[in-house]
Formats: sequence, structure tokens, C-alpha cells
Amino acid sequence: MMIKILFICVLLTLGHASEKKQGKRGKGDSACTKIGGICQRTTYLCPGRYLQGKCGGASARQCCLQDSGSWDSLCAGHVSNRVRGCDKFGCGGFNANRDSRIHRGVDVVCDDYSIVYAPFTGTLRGQAQPYGDASTIDDGVKLSNSAYCVKIFYIRPYQYSGPISKGDKLGYLLPMQEQYSGVTSHLHLQMCDKSDPTPYI
Repeated sequence: MMIKILFICVLLTLGHASEKKQGKRGKGDSACTKIGGICQRTTYLCPGRYLQGKCGGASARQCCLQDSGSWDSLCAGHVSNRVRGCDKFGCGGFNANRDSRIHRGVDVVCDDYSIVYAPFTGTLRGQAQPYGDASTIDDGVKLSNSAYCVKIFYIRPYQYSGPISKGDKLGYLLPMQEQYSGVTSHLHLQMCDKSDPTPYI
């Protein structure tokens, strides 16, 4: 029995040593640590959620991001960010099918003309237009910091450049119903690298 216990202890020690070595060697860990996460094996408990593709080393090493690191609520009148479901115009989830294309963002439910708040502290880096056709809802802004870069569409920003703090008024939602009558009014979040923003909201 004693030999068996010693053998298990040796295996655990070697496992932790190997993981530390992988962590040092893994140049991708900074993508996790910049957003307040910790790279670890998914066999360990994470008091939040695991994010893929943000840690170096073995594929079993993923970024553990605690729930406290989530973005703030974006729309006035909504205590949390709710992803738009499906209506006659389509579904609002990431990678949803849109006829001949894939939806590379997430739609967050918001009411027409509602105030929109900055989800995190960062810098506004210019106008971001989803269509480029000067239609009623063709406006938005790009927001980024050292950890995140996101384009927020269908809003009229109060400004297009300069610093902004988490929770500050960013702008207001443009009238979705004038453009798409019957759609679930929403703003659109699109990460600059086209990755999934769902874990952050």
C-alpha cells in the first residue's frame, strides 16, 4: 500500500512539473493572462469557464476565466446581456447560419434608442459600419484595450475616439424596427479577430 501511495505521489509531482514546463514554453499564455485568466489543465476545477486557444502547451491546457471577469451589461433596462434568439430574420448566436453566410458575431438584445454602455475600459478607435450603405442602422464604433478588441454595431456613439471607462455611456441603439420590422431589437458584437465574444458577455 505504501509503495502504491508513493508511486501516485511521484506521478502527480511529474504531472505538475510537466505542466509548469509547458506553461513556460507556451508563448500563447499571455492571451489568457491579459484578460485575468489562468492557464491550467481542464481536469482542474475552474470557478467560471474555460476558453480554448489562449494557452500554450498541450491542448488540455485552457484558460480558466472567473465569472468576475465578464463584461458589464451593455444596454439600459437589461440587468444582464441576453443573446438574441431566433426570429424571422434569423438567429443571434455566434456561427448561426444566415442563408449563404455564417454569423461571425453575437446579437445582444437591446431596445430601440436605449442607452448603450461601455462593456470594459478601453479606447474608442473610430467608426465601425456593418454595411457601409449609410442606412438607418449603419453605424457603430470599435473599442479595444490590451485584452479585447470589439466592434459594436447598430449604435450611434456619442464619440468615435478617445478613452472610455467601463460602464460609461457609449451611445444609443439605432431604430432596428425601422430597418427590420418585427426583428428582436439588438446590438451586434463582433470581435476584431472574428472569434466568439459569447464567453465575455
